[in-house]
Amino acid sequence: MVKKRPNFIIFMTDQQRADHLGCYGNSVVKTPNIDSIAARGVRFDKFYVSNPVCQPNRACLATGQLSSVNGARHNGIAMSLDSVTYADVLRSSGYKTGLIGKAHFQNVSPLPPPLRETTGEGIEPDEEMRRARRDQRSGDAYKCEIRKLWAENPDRKLPMPYYGFDHVRLCIGHGDQVEGHYSGWLRDKLGGNPDPRGPQNALDDKADHEPQVWATAVPEELYPTRYIEEEAISFLNQADDETPFALVVSFPDPHHPFTPPGRFRTMYKPSDVAIPESFNSPVSERGDITSNTRATYKMGDDNPHAYWPFHPTEEHLRKMIALNYGSISFVDEAIGNILTKLDKTGKAQDTILCFMSDHGDYMGDHGTVLKQGLHYNGVIRVPFIWSDPRAANDQSKTDLQGSAIDFAPTVLQRAGLKVPIGMQGVDLFAADTENRPVLIEDQGTQIYVHGDSQCAIISVVHDGWRISLFEGEDIGELFDLNNDPIEMNNLWAEPNVAAKKFDMLYILALQQLKLRDRSLCATAQA
Repeated sequence: MVKKRPNFIIFMTDQQRADHLGCYGNSVVKTPNIDSIAARGVRFDKFYVSNPVCQPNRACLATGQLSSVNGARHNGIAMSLDSVTYADVLRSSGYKTGLIGKAHFQNVSPLPPPLRETTGEGIEPDEEMRRARRDQRSGDAYKCEIRKLWAENPDRKLPMPYYGFDHVRLCIGHGDQVEGHYSGWLRDKLGGNPDPRGPQNALDDKADHEPQVWATAVPEELYPTRYIEEEAISFLNQADDETPFALVVSFPDPHHPFTPPGRFRTMYKPSDVAIPESFNSPVSERGDITSNTRATYKMGDDNPHAYWPFHPTEEHLRKMIALNYGSISFVDEAIGNILTKLDKTGKAQDTILCFMSDHGDYMGDHGTVLKQGLHYNGVIRVPFIWSDPRAANDQSKTDLQGSAIDFAPTVLQRAGLKVPIGMQGVDLFAADTENRPVLIEDQGTQIYVHGDSQCAIISVVHDGWRISLFEGEDIGELFDLNNDPIEMNNLWAEPNVAAKKFDMLYILALQQLKLRDRSLCATAQA
C-alpha cells in the first residue's frame, strides 16, 4: 500500500522575533495555539534568516537559494518568474497549493528601477544595453503586488499559477494599511460605509500620533488577520480526501505599524512588558560601527514614521512592544481557529504544521526598533517550529542550526520528493544533517539611497559566535554569543581572540565557496 502523502500548513508572520512567543520563553505574550504546535513538534532554537529583509528572505525560503543566487538581493527586486519554488515542485507532483496573506515575491511600489550610471570612457551604449543582463524583472508580469494598483482595482486578476501556488488571496502592506484581495473583501463587508483604514481614521488623537503607533478604527472582524483566517478555513473546507495540499497562511502582522484592533490593542499594558537588557546601550553611542551603518540609523531617527531603524524613548518602546504582543495574540487566536477547522476535517493526522517568520525586529535591542543596519540576534534569529504527526518526536527543541534556504528542501523531502538541482539548503530532518555554519547576506540600506552604494554586510553564525564584515570598511563585528548573548562586547579588535577571528573568517570564506550557484550544469568533457 502506498503511504498517503502528507498535507502542509505553513503559518508565517512578518517581522517577529523568536523570543516573542511563549514557547520560546516569553512569560508575558500569550500564544497558546502556537505553543501547542511546539509542544507536539520540534522547536528550533537556532534558526536564522538568509537575508534579514522581507522580500529577499521570502525569496530564499521559496527557492532554497541565497539572495546572491536567486537574484532578489533586497527589497525592490522581484523574485524571478523563472525561479523554481518548492510550491512549483509540489504542484507538479499533484499537490493543491495555496497562499493566503502576504507573499512579497514582487515589488509593492510602482516606482521603476533606477537606470544607474555606466562606467568608463567612450560612447554610451543603447539604453537596452546599459545593463549586463536583459532580465530586469519588470513589465506587466511583475506588477502583481503593487499596492496602488490593488487600491484602484481590488478585483484585479493574478496570472495563475503564481510562483507555484494555484490558489492565492493576497494581503499587501502592514498594520491596518493592507491592500490586495483583502481590499475587495473589506469593500464588500463595509457595504458602502467609509473605509476605516489608516492613521487618518484612527480612534485616538490623529494630530499627535507617535511613530508607528495608532488606534485603528478597523474592527477585529474586518482586520486582515481575520480575513486570512476566514480564507484559510474556506481553503480547508474545499480540500478533498484524495488530493494532498500545501497551504501557506501568511500574516502581515506583527510588522510595524503596530495597530492591533479592538481588545488586542489593550490586551497588554506597556508597564507589564520587559525591555531588552541592552536598551540603555544604544547603537547611537557605539564608536565601532561604519559610516554607512550610522547613516542608516540617522535616517530612522530623522524620520521614525518610515522604515528605517530608530531610537525610541523607553515609554514609546513599551507601547510598541505591548501593541506588538497584541498583534501576535490576534494571530495566535486565528491560528487556533484554523487548527480547530483542520481537526473537524479529519485531516489533522495527515497534516504537517510549520510556524515561522521572515525576519525579526530589534524591539529595543541596543535602544532601537524595526530592522536593517546591523545583524543583531533579534533580527536574524527567527522562530521555526515543525510538527509532524507521523514522526516520533523525542525532543521538543533542537540546537541544530538551520536557515531560510533549508526550508524548501525540508518540505520537499517530507513530501517524498527529491530536491531540484541548485537548491542550496538541506533537509533539516535528514539523519546525516550536521550543524553547519549559517551564511547571511545583506545588501545594506544605503542601496536605497544610491544604487551603486558599497554598503553590503555579510555574516556567519557558527558554534555560538557571529562574525560580520562590512563592505569597504576595516571595522567588523565578532561576538561570543555563548558568553555575551545580548551582544554588548564587540571582540573584533581584541588581540586575545585573533585566532578565533581568523577561524570565523575562514569559515565564512568556505561557506561562500560551498554556497555558489550550481543550477547550471556543464556538459561532460570528451
